[in-house]
Amino acid sequence: MSQTGTIDPRDAHPVRNGSNLMAYLHVLKKAHAVMVGHARAEQRFRQIVTYGEAQRYIEELMPLLLRECDSRWQQRRRTAGG
Repeated sequence: MSQTGTIDPRDAHPVRNGSNLMAYLHVLKKAHAVMVGHARAEQRFRQIVTYGEAQRYIEELMPLLLRECDSRWQQRRRTAGG
């Protein structure tokens, strides 16, 4: 779905193996696995077939990953004494 809530017909198209999007999704899955474990991350990743599902996956994971990144940055900063 786009930002306006209208349905994009491309949302139903399958995500192709070897595409830049698929590569990006694999990077997200790897980061997700660090947070929740490989089995859970793989289970969630296997649900992605279409562009719409990929978009929802990204929208679901990015806030969690950004929060985790910020938390680790804060922790490193405290450890370094800054």
